[in-house]
Amino acid sequence: MAACALPKLPQWAKRKPVPKAVPIRFPKTDPSDPKGKRRQIGKVLLVNSEGGFVLIEIHGVAPPEPGLALKCVRDGADSGILTVSGERQGAHIIADIVTGTPRKGDQVFQ
Repeated sequence: MAACALPKLPQWAKRKPVPKAVPIRFPKTDPSDPKGKRRQIGKVLLVNSEGGFVLIEIHGVAPPEPGLALKCVRDGADSGILTVSGERQGAHIIADIVTGTPRKGDQVFQ
């Protein structure tokens, strides 16, 4: 069967282009933290590697602003860098995976 014989997809069903990832560098220490450690804001509840995003549960802090870079840590080692999207509900936010392979249960730092 020829591809031209298939029905065309409606506009709402077409995939939108994914923005190109921009590398983000974190400083070794955070000047706003007197102990030199980053602030833990939550943990990863769900990872969708096909969609390139994670669901994060925020622990008792104000949700980060969209576009902010977050770092995932597993067993003391960096497991990925995320960018906060604008989608949130209550204590849960969505973040896009920029680099790495975060997993469920990873700690998330701001």
